[in-house]
Order: sequence, then C-alpha cells, then structure tokens
Amino acid sequence: MMRVIEYQKTLFQHQVRKPVSGVNLEKQNIVVWEFNMRQYYSLGMKLDEVIKDKNLEQTILENVRRCSKLVGKSFKVVFWHEGLSEKECENFVKRNEKLLFEVNTKITKGFQRVWFLIGENHKPHGVSRYSYMHEGDILNGIVQYLKIIKHIQRRENG
Repeated sequence: MMRVIEYQKTLFQHQVRKPVSGVNLEKQNIVVWEFNMRQYYSLGMKLDEVIKDKNLEQTILENVRRCSKLVGKSFKVVFWHEGLSEKECENFVKRNEKLLFEVNTKITKGFQRVWFLIGENHKPHGVSRYSYMHEGDILNGIVQYLKIIKHIQRRENG
C-alpha cells in the first residue's frame, strides 16, 4: 500500500516499520512525502502600487532585476492586484515582457504567501502570510529586502 502526501514538489520515501492497521507488512510499504525543500526568497508587492507611476514602475522593475541577479534561482517576485482590470494587467505585461520573463514572476489577483512583503499588512483570519514585512513605499522595501538577503548570504558563506 502506498500513501502519497502532497505538499509541494520534492519526493522523500520512508519505510513503514511499525504495524499500522490495514497495512500488510509482508510486502514492503513505502510512504511518500512530497514537499518543497527549496527555499524561495520571494518578494511580494501590490501591482496597483507599481503601475501608478510609469517612471517609478521602471525603477522598481530594475531593482527587482537586481534582486533576482543577487539571489539567483531561489528568487521569485509575486505581484498581486485588487481591482485592476484584465486590460491593465495585460498592458503591464506587454510593457515589461522582457524583464518579467527574465525573473521568476507571478501575477495573481489574490494575495499569496511570500517570504518578504512590501506594503500593507495582510493577515487574513489573524494569520500572517509572510516571514518579513516592510510597511512603506516599494523602493525602500526593496532596499530592506536586499539588506536581509545580503545578511543571510554573509552568514551562509562564513
């Protein structure tokens, strides 16, 4: 009997050594645990705030590119929006298509859990959906994100 528990992406196998009701121990039983071992240093911000000013939009996206280059493959940027039309989102993607495909990008209508949140506090049902947060403008938030990343990299490299 095989039991699959899905959490994210990486597979781990564990042999069942103790009797469990309904399990035949004459055959080898494997429990498969699936979860994400990779730590994404995701950066989340509200798309509504990014597209307010076209000049500021380019500055923000260049800083996101800088974050991506510093962090590497474990970087992800999540833009969520509230009340933007599909057309506004499509225009944002068309304007910045090259950069958005260069970095690991996700655009979503609903708020999603991120490692570092820039903007307002999102605590649905009293539960935080982030590990770190910066309340304030996006550019200062990116600076704070980079400070934390550099600290983590210094600590890991000795």
